[in-house]
Formats: sequence, structure tokens, C-alpha cells
Amino acid sequence: MNQVKQVIGVIGAGSMGQALIAGWVAQDSPDREILALVRDLPKYQILSEKFGPSVRVTDDRSELLQCSTIVIAIKPQMIRELLHEFTPFIAPDCLLISVAAGITCGFIENCFPQTQQVIRAMPNTPSIIGKGVTGVSAGAGCSRESVNRAVQLMSAVGTVVELPESQQNDLAAVSGSGPAYLFYLAENMIHGAQELGLDSELAQSLVRQTLVGAAELLAVSPAGPEQLRQQVTSPGGMTAAAMEVLDAREVGQAVIDALGRGTERARELGG
Repeated sequence: MNQVKQVIGVIGAGSMGQALIAGWVAQDSPDREILALVRDLPKYQILSEKFGPSVRVTDDRSELLQCSTIVIAIKPQMIRELLHEFTPFIAPDCLLISVAAGITCGFIENCFPQTQQVIRAMPNTPSIIGKGVTGVSAGAGCSRESVNRAVQLMSAVGTVVELPESQQNDLAAVSGSGPAYLFYLAENMIHGAQELGLDSELAQSLVRQTLVGAAELLAVSPAGPEQLRQQVTSPGGMTAAAMEVLDAREVGQAVIDALGRGTERARELGG
């Protein structure tokens, strides 16, 4: 007896949508079919070639009606203008997972009154390589079964944490925007290395491997970041001298302020 396939829809096939699709394809689940809904079919038809027969690419919104789960992967700046257009194409009790920063479960529920199975999720860009972290929050009427299904699906691209929706904007500022903070540090370390006289290729290699090694050490060490920093910072040494510059310019406080501003902006996007 053939098992009925679970159809998962993805509205929007940008970097995050494709990361999720790649994670699901890698799981190689025989009872799962993935439907990617796009606006520019010729542009995204390559996804079928990239991911194989388990992924179907379409611009026909009516095909969403066959989906038991739909991930909304539209940019938050566009979602308010576009989302209501999909209301007629969502099946009753369909699980909706929104990965748009700042967009609340309540907003999604108002757009789609035919279902209360709404999840707000915040993955970050390392999801592209399966090393992401995603915060998952359930809407008021969402069942435990739907939450478990969302956690399972988002686990395809990394670690998943459950948290109250009231903390989603805070998580977005930390892990959602967090990769940009590291990339910003890497960018400026490379510029600094070049100013010291190192050539571009060597500077990039040194910075990349230094940050990768430090991140992996932080991940496996029982010591916290403060203790690890102190282990590198010998009194009166070169690292201590460098840290004095960072402290004098209040870099630590700037990072804290950046997190706060990120949270504020997420609230603004959510209206």
C-alpha cells in the first residue's frame, strides 16, 4: 500500500527558503514532497534541477491547497503587501511557519482565519550549511503536534530552541543578526591585517581560520567566553594592549547597544 506523501510548501525561494529545501532534501524522506512557489518561474526552475524530483517549482498559487505545511519565507518588508493575496490558497488547519523577522503569529492568524496552526520561526544564515539556530514560537491556538512538526522541519538546518513569542525579537537580534556581527569583525580584522603589511590572501586566510578555530573552541570548552578571553590576555602583553583599545572605545557597550537597536527594529517591522 502506497503511503500518502506529505506536501510541504515554501512561499519564496530566496536564500533561506532554499536552505530549508536543501535540508529537507538531504533528509531523503520518501513520504515528503516539496513545493516551491515562486513569482518568476523561469528564474527559479533551476531549483528542480538542483534538488531533484522531490522538489516541484511552480507559480500556481492554487497548488498550495494540497500542502499540509507551508513555510512563509517572504522578506518582512514585503510580507504586509503580499501575504493577504495567498488567503484563498491555504487549506483549513494547514500548519503555517513564518520565518519573516518581526512578523507576529497574530498577524499571520489574521491573514489566514482558516487555521490556528501558526508558528513563528527565526532561523539564521548558517542554516545554509546546516549549522543554523532557529527560535520557534507557537501561536495562541497552535497544537503541540504542530509545534513538534515545526521543530522537526527546522531541525533540518541546525539547532532549534522553543521560546515564548515575546522573546522572538530578542532572539532575532542575537542569533538572527549575530552572524553579521562576526562577519563585521572579520571584515575589519582583514583590513587591519592588510594595514600591518600582510597581503590580502594571507590576511583573509589568517582571519577566517582564527575565527573558525575560536568559535569551535568556544563550542567545546567548558569555560565561558570571559574565561577563554582571559586565558589569551596575559597581563601587560600584546593582547592586553589591544583589549585596552577596545575597552577605551567602548566596543563592548556598542555591541550591547547594537543588540538593543536590532530588537527595536524587529518590533518596528512587526508594527
